[in-house]
Amino acid sequence: MMKKFLFAALAVFLLLQHEESKAQVSVGIYQQNFGTYLAVGSDPDKKMFGEGRLEGGNEVDIEGTFGYNFIQKEEVNFYSGVHAGIINVGEGSSGYFGIPLGVLVKPFPATRNFGFLLEASPLFIPSVDTSYLRAGIGLKYTFR
Repeated sequence: MMKKFLFAALAVFLLLQHEESKAQVSVGIYQQNFGTYLAVGSDPDKKMFGEGRLEGGNEVDIEGTFGYNFIQKEEVNFYSGVHAGIINVGEGSSGYFGIPLGVLVKPFPATRNFGFLLEASPLFIPSVDTSYLRAGIGLKYTFR
């Protein structure tokens, strides 16, 4: 099942990369305290943006993130929003939601498409009545 999902995600990603396409797509890899996430999303330089994330360590987690840029500058974006996801897809799954608080820093004037991401998010898992703070760093590239 995982191979089919990864193949489908790759196919969608490649279809979105057509040269005549006007869409701006971002890809990222984030190291959070509980695993590594691969992400595909819309343009993080828009006022509102979205992102799908997949974590594939010892268990498979999927997550959707909606973000709103409160501060937007050429070299940095400061955002917050909401996460909704599923932990351990398929085996004893639990849903969760969170409130991300992040900074996307684009330090290289020659290529503002590339950036470093810092994000922290309290996550709430209602089914097991628990919460924790997830934090991490990452790399993001936007195809324009």
